[in-house]
Amino acid sequence: MVETMLAVGALAATVFAAIGGAVVGRWSADLGSRIAVYLTAIGWIAAICLALLRIVTPGVKGTAGVALPGLTIDRLAVLMLVLVLGLSTLIQFFAVRYLRGDPRQVWFVVTANLVTAATALMVCASTVLGFGLAWIAAGASLIALLATYSHLPQARDGVRRTAIRFAVGDLPLIVVVVVLLVIAGGDVAFADLGRSMAALPPALATALAILLVVPALARSSQVPFHGWLPATLAAPTPVSALMHAGVVNAGAILILRFSPAIGESVIAMAVVFCAGALTLGFASAVRLVKPDVKGRLVFSTMAQMGFMMLACGMGAFAAAVFHLIAHGLFKSTLFLSAGSGIARDAQQRAWPSRQRVRWPQATASLALAVAVPIGSIIGARVLLGIQLTPASQALQIFVVFTAAVALGTTLLAHFSTTTATLGSLGIVMLTFGYTALISVFDSTLRFAPAPAAVNAWWLIVPGGALLVLQLLQHVRSGTRISHRLYARALAAGTPITGASRHPINSPEGALL
Repeated sequence: MVETMLAVGALAATVFAAIGGAVVGRWSADLGSRIAVYLTAIGWIAAICLALLRIVTPGVKGTAGVALPGLTIDRLAVLMLVLVLGLSTLIQFFAVRYLRGDPRQVWFVVTANLVTAATALMVCASTVLGFGLAWIAAGASLIALLATYSHLPQARDGVRRTAIRFAVGDLPLIVVVVVLLVIAGGDVAFADLGRSMAALPPALATALAILLVVPALARSSQVPFHGWLPATLAAPTPVSALMHAGVVNAGAILILRFSPAIGESVIAMAVVFCAGALTLGFASAVRLVKPDVKGRLVFSTMAQMGFMMLACGMGAFAAAVFHLIAHGLFKSTLFLSAGSGIARDAQQRAWPSRQRVRWPQATASLALAVAVPIGSIIGARVLLGIQLTPASQALQIFVVFTAAVALGTTLLAHFSTTTATLGSLGIVMLTFGYTALISVFDSTLRFAPAPAAVNAWWLIVPGGALLVLQLLQHVRSGTRISHRLYARALAAGTPITGASRHPINSPEGALL
């Protein structure tokens, strides 16, 4: 009974927040905004209390949940509720001050809470029809949220691009939902989705699984639907924070909920993996050449979403949830502190220039970059004595690549005994912490294995590509190849808009 009340309170809080903000905001925008954020905070507190009951309570299976009509509050839903409501609350608290006196303050409050409410319902939906309706509502609310500054040409272009790609992505989901409703003679619960798909002809089941991948890629701004996210730079900072920290994660939620269908299709899982790997490499390359803070954050988000999709394609669903949560917390912090980017850049320019590394130092740097990550992964598995799913174990290959690149780059830039010691210790601590957290997520969420998961050895391809990309940064800047790579990456990351008369770095956009 208590769990049901907490679940209803968490879900209803954002709906009342949107209504309260709209009604009270007609007389006082500031008061309406405060009422809305306080109501959202109440929902967040209810979600935290629910999490303590559902996750901390021993003996509760990861797939068990509170039974509500059309909803399920399992452990995944509880984690997502805490994340979504928490980020929305913190971002709205920031926006109360950021947008004070702005004529569009009430619009932001109402649409932000509509996005939050639709997303909360989506992660808690227990049937394909309920998920589809919440998915469409979340997309429509986000488009309205992006129209906060609709008087700007860049904002209108971003709304148009987002609406087109969302429509293209949502259409396959609608087709799948309708087909399942017709074949099953009614709504299909996610708990019964696996049996429903198994009863279909193999060709039809594969086609439906592939169609389900399309909306996930579109909502998470993955190749080839990646054009909408870079076009949203004209959105105010609170909108960007909410979008990058929460909304773009919806693609992974779709794959997780529909994993009984997608995880059985070799083609669908391969598409998820390949799209994630391509986006990871593309966005990582473009991010290196973006001159503006928000532009770098946009492509950083795309790269992280690519990594998340890559993990889903391997069947590492628990690891994908961990990265989803970590990215949401990290990216919201970066966006809300984007205003201090100039001060940080000035501070970084004051750092000592890069030193020339001699061969003995370079050899030691490369040796440490290879030995420390590999040794840390092996040591973490042995000393911690934890068990990981095969997919999560495979994902540690990518962790080794990332840690090796990070440590090697640092030591090649500034080699000394101090940097070598601190850098190696940092890699060891991060590796041990990552392994322990992934183990916690594996044991807590307990996702069913994906029979059609991509083989772990394919991780060598995106890992090697990122390693080559990192090495290309050290190519002399005056060479022809460096000029070509820079120009191509910069052009690929610059959307061609109809509002080119008012570029994003114009005075109108600089204040957003």
